Amino acid sequence: MKIGIIGTIVKDQIYSADATEINSIGGIFYTLSILGNLAAKDDQIYPVCYLGQDIYDEILSRLSQYQSIRFDGVKKIAQNNTAVKLIYQNAEQRNEFLSNRFPPLQLEDIGKIGSMDVWLVNFITGFELSLETFQQFCEQTPGLIFMDFHSLSLDIAENGLRVLRKLPNWEEWIRGVDVLQMNEAEAISLSRNQSATKHSLIQFGNEVINKNIKIFHITRGSKGSLLFYRNGAESINFEIPPRPVANVVDVTGCGDAFAAGFLQHYFHSKDIVAATHYANSIAGINCTIRGTEELFKLSCLKNQR
Repeated sequence: MKIGIIGTIVKDQIYSADATEINSIGGIFYTLSILGNLAAKDDQIYPVCYLGQDIYDEILSRLSQYQSIRFDGVKKIAQNNTAVKLIYQNAEQRNEFLSNRFPPLQLEDIGKIGSMDVWLVNFITGFELSLETFQQFCEQTPGLIFMDFHSLSLDIAENGLRVLRKLPNWEEWIRGVDVLQMNEAEAISLSRNQSATKHSLIQFGNEVINKNIKIFHITRGSKGSLLFYRNGAESINFEIPPRPVANVVDVTGCGDAFAAGFLQHYFHSKDIVAATHYANSIAGINCTIRGTEELFKLSCLKNQR
């Protein structure tokens, strides 16, 4: 499998609900590290992103431990790296502040790595690509496109605080996408119902899957996830339980872990339901790890896909 990962590697400053401070690397660094730990022998992983001059050497050094990761699409630019401050009120709710935002990627940045079997576009900041560029990318790309909606659902205040919004043209953003992922709060922000009930989320999921999306995930943290997919003209949905976790220490990056786990399993098995169970397992283990320093622990699930 050749997989292209479009997004942003960020410097994370995390304040957990128990007042623990974690300084780590986040964003698609989670995705790359997890895929690196789960990669099959012939897998090749190509990040497409900018890196600030302050962490460029460190990131390439850390990711070089994974033989599957290639750096053709990584570009060093003359500014400090995008940074995110996360302040948790409880295990799953947080305030997020963004600084040192990168300029958007261009089609020529993506084109440097050639054709891929699978593309994962993870909107870590929501500013990685303009709508026009993303639509052109979807039109020109033959491989499977997986989009994590993520920060497209967030506006940004003058002080950098991210706040939920209903993106007015969100349906234009998902046109051309094969697999779509968003979390419960993001789904509620887009839904006409604006309700957090499972019934309203299923109703929204069925509406989305009828927009030519092949597979749609709504991740729900400790409640697992909702899976929607098409079987011919039929829309099918499942409630997928979470992996039981005894000690949650940091839920940062769980959505990224879910996406990485699903793609790794699905590409090799083509089993949508089994891949979603596997994704929940990867996300469950991720929330027992603080930051990104010990993501190698996820390799225990490498042979379970």
